[in-house]
Amino acid sequence: MKSSFKLNPNEHSWMSNPNTKDIISVISRGKKEIRFVGGCVRDAILNREVHDIDIATTEHPENIKFFLKEAGIKTVNIGIKHGTVLAFHNCSRYEITTLREDVKTDGRHALVKFTDNWQKDAERRDFTFNALSADLEGIIYDYCGGLKDIESNAIRFVGKASDRIHEDYLRILRYFRFIATLNVEVGEVSDLTACVTLAHNIKKLSKERIKGEFFKIINSNFSPSIIDKLHEHNILEQIIPNVSDTKLFRTIIQIENKVIEPNIVAFKSIRRLATLVDFDCSQTKEISIALKLSKTENHHLTQISSCIKKVTPNIKRADLIRLLHQYGQNVLIDTILINWSKKSNNIKNKIGHTEKDWLRIIEIIINIKQGSLVFPLKGKDVINLGIPAGPQISKFLKITEDWWLSKECKANRDECLIKLRHSVKRQIC
Repeated sequence: MKSSFKLNPNEHSWMSNPNTKDIISVISRGKKEIRFVGGCVRDAILNREVHDIDIATTEHPENIKFFLKEAGIKTVNIGIKHGTVLAFHNCSRYEITTLREDVKTDGRHALVKFTDNWQKDAERRDFTFNALSADLEGIIYDYCGGLKDIESNAIRFVGKASDRIHEDYLRILRYFRFIATLNVEVGEVSDLTACVTLAHNIKKLSKERIKGEFFKIINSNFSPSIIDKLHEHNILEQIIPNVSDTKLFRTIIQIENKVIEPNIVAFKSIRRLATLVDFDCSQTKEISIALKLSKTENHHLTQISSCIKKVTPNIKRADLIRLLHQYGQNVLIDTILINWSKKSNNIKNKIGHTEKDWLRIIEIIINIKQGSLVFPLKGKDVINLGIPAGPQISKFLKITEDWWLSKECKANRDECLIKLRHSVKRQIC
């Protein structure tokens, strides 16, 4: 249904930039109708930054792919049997989908048929504000009441919530993700009830899809209240096993805001995830399996688990440097933030009592150049002193490295070589 609301393409660069115009021009060869759909339309109306540009058309996907290939535009078949072609043009990403209806669904996959009915396509989408579309002139089409829900700052399923969820169980997590990222209110109590009732089906989804949505939730600005809600309704346990508590999750976000440079740590998702784990119960492996963490993510979580008991607010500088050398900056700062949160949640340690101590050790870490923590000697340095290849090499390196660490990594290569020679000479004599 055409609305009176209109986006001005000149005020939205994602609509009018040359890359978008190129894509539109190419797929217009078939003279079929083309519109922008989904999140880009929703975010534009909300005056939010648009990241992903989704385009819908009545053109057949094979024709779209052919047109783009002829124009020299790279495509990826992410779901062509469902009518979707992914196009990359000058570093811009476009998801182009043929209008479709769901013929059969099982909560994970769908059998679809293509259509030229825009309303039918809108009615198969998850939420009303994601069912909006805009033509190339910016005129908004609203078949499901999305504009009204945006105006009232509410999230609402298209049609009956249970029907939409049975089509794809991931919509349960998407429901909470949008509440967390858009800071919207629950539009219908029945929608929330359906999510809670059907949450046990989340485990039927691929771990990759679960992780993708869950990480978007925990990284959002309004994640604490949503994590509490997921825990309250026993949905969190469908995502990760043996959740210890959610208080620590809320606290660490408060503390992150106290750190002068919170973005120095690359693993925000893992850091926040770690607050939901009881390390004393060795749950890191289970968590890694449940979310199918990457090798890098799993290593980071495991390192935090190993380091967690070694960091205290009154740790000595030399011991801190030793840990920094062993674990690296990212792991150590994440561990500090987690332990700081734990101390803050302790009844005996109200938040702020050790704040200066935690900030002190973070400052020490930040101010130490990572290059200065590289031990300057190698195995060949030991061999050059007449020691044959074997376990003795590692032994002498370890002795020298321990001495170097005791000097807070300030000893240079020449000084380390002198210490090495003394150690070797003492052993020989």
